[in-house]
Amino acid sequence: MNEQAIEELRKGITALWGKRARGDVSERAFQRESEQRVLDLCRALVRRRIGEGESIRFEHHAVRAHTKIAGSVLRESEQEFISLLATDRRLFRLRALHTPDQPLLFLDGDKDAVEELAYASASGVTVRTQRRKGQIVAGLVIAGFAVLGYSWLQITGTALFLLGIAGVLHALLVPTRWAEVLQPAPAASPPFQIWALRKKSARQLLKFLRQKIQER
Repeated sequence: MNEQAIEELRKGITALWGKRARGDVSERAFQRESEQRVLDLCRALVRRRIGEGESIRFEHHAVRAHTKIAGSVLRESEQEFISLLATDRRLFRLRALHTPDQPLLFLDGDKDAVEELAYASASGVTVRTQRRKGQIVAGLVIAGFAVLGYSWLQITGTALFLLGIAGVLHALLVPTRWAEVLQPAPAASPPFQIWALRKKSARQLLKFLRQKIQER
């Protein structure tokens, strides 16, 4: 994949955003086509870096939001798009902060925002968990408001109280989970992480990475 082809993909994404701004494409069609073009760009950027006989074996794309992992790419207002693509030799990562008014082009200044990790430099993969503190606080605030205002909220207050308690229980019982690739030496960039572990692509990638790291 040469530089010209990659720039054509970027121009196509930018042109699609222009059509959306002019109202020449519906929001539903825009979301579908934008997602596909962004993923095509991710694959093209990685293919340009891989060697002879090396090919993409598994890929996993996720959106990390502040309070949850969005199930669909490019849907939330403020979120981080993370694309992971694995070959037989290494794992590639593309990350970008997605905002509503700018397309995802994966540019870090004037360079492509592509990181890579050789399996030989990894020592394993572990799954980590974290309680959803923001959701717990929000649930307690809602429940507290419902109790304090019950005299004038009445039925609505009961519903709000149950909603708040349900949010707290969900945050406690279903913590955020992600996998992290371990490296013996501290890395300059943040560790490679796999989010949205319930997705089939994440499970496949996790299994593949563990196998490759054990084989090294």
